[in-house]
Amino acid sequence: MNSFYDAHRLPLRALFTLLARTHAEGVEHMPATGGVVLVSNHLSWLDPWLLGVHFPRPLLFLAKEELFAFKPLGWYLQKAGTFPIRRGESDRNALRYAETLLRDGNVVMVFPEGHRSDSGGAQAPRAGAVLLAARSGTPILPVGIAGSENLRLKHLPGHARLGILSWPKVTVRVGQPIYVDRAGGGKARKHAADLVMRNIVTLLPPEYHGVYAESTREPSASTVH
Repeated sequence: MNSFYDAHRLPLRALFTLLARTHAEGVEHMPATGGVVLVSNHLSWLDPWLLGVHFPRPLLFLAKEELFAFKPLGWYLQKAGTFPIRRGESDRNALRYAETLLRDGNVVMVFPEGHRSDSGGAQAPRAGAVLLAARSGTPILPVGIAGSENLRLKHLPGHARLGILSWPKVTVRVGQPIYVDRAGGGKARKHAADLVMRNIVTLLPPEYHGVYAESTREPSASTVH
């Protein structure tokens, strides 16, 4: 998997350089070794690849199982280290597999909102990322993405083109690792997930704060309970 992943990193980096003015900061906050749950807001279907080219460590992704129905895409996703999860229900097999990957020292990427934001604003999170971090004893690394929603097809008379001429600005900001208290039930995990999402929001411009627009002044925390 690593050789396949690494072989695609350079071409994807070149593609993003062509499509946008990309800037990343705080990448050094990624722990050099050990399991990590990487969490981010979600604006575009390109977000997983965008994040993958900016981190030195391979990122393994949880993706909706519908994407694997198209065989060529499913093959590519699996080779790149992506594994399916059923949305809208508790997919225990996928979560157990993700937990195993974390215990083995891998980085697992999770979009805590569960799906892309149509408005671009942050949405209320689900508790899956917190549950994975608590069970595996691994830190959560928050990431804020701004501008990737502009990486889309734009239509001109007679044909469609990628947004190359507009060359939008895309920013990836990485925060400090967050450590999750293993204790607590469902209510505690929901609260912890909310605190993690607030950490993501502090990395975003105000126009991306969404449901947290009135409450982002609270300080971020390195440990959540």
